[in-house]
Amino acid sequence: MSAWARAVYRSTVSIVLFGLFGIGALLLAPLMLVLRKPERGQPVVRAAWRFITFLFVLTRLMRIERGNLAPLSGAVIAASHPSLIDVVLLVSLVPRTLYVAKHALRRNPFLSAIVRATALPDDATLPERAAAYLKDGWNVLIFPEGTRSPAEGGLQPLHRGAAQLALRTGAPLACVRIDVSRRVLGKRQKPWDVGDRVVTYSFGMDVFPPRRTETASLRSAAAKLTEEMRTRLSARVLV
Repeated sequence: MSAWARAVYRSTVSIVLFGLFGIGALLLAPLMLVLRKPERGQPVVRAAWRFITFLFVLTRLMRIERGNLAPLSGAVIAASHPSLIDVVLLVSLVPRTLYVAKHALRRNPFLSAIVRATALPDDATLPERAAAYLKDGWNVLIFPEGTRSPAEGGLQPLHRGAAQLALRTGAPLACVRIDVSRRVLGKRQKPWDVGDRVVTYSFGMDVFPPRRTETASLRSAAAKLTEEMRTRLSARVLV
């Protein structure tokens, strides 16, 4: 098969799978309105997302290399964010993981019901609500960049929310680096722009306890921890 034919095939499959993703979201919406709470809705959505991830792999749109990505319990996950489907992949690969959603997603007519039933709101109630889930063994996923990573590589400036949450709760902080062999589903990139070869998603994880001296304020400790997060998320290989 020529490179042109492979590109056409991959673009077509990508459009079809994203269409299925949207249809699935609409079909799940009534059930999510009933389940409502994240601890009830998340297992259902995770099963659906695991299936769509399986289809991405089966059709050879992508390959997943888990690296040392492993199940966690009660951890704050701070991840890099190179593509649109990072949250789908991480929730699929790491059991009992909730994510923090921006207000725009909660207002999206296609995703609102799912987001409200599987995510924590990014508002003033987040620390208290997240602390309760962390204590119960759920993980809380935050993309500290707040948006997808820049096209030229590297990271956006990191927000301190993940660091502050880990420091407030004492939960372990898991820095998850996501590397993509070819830029796909990036910011301002079309879903069908997936190239002519299999895209490899590689994961690396570095888990460590948040550190805060007795004399340090939460603000200064969070700033220092955020810089440490940047260093670990920027490393090509996490150990």
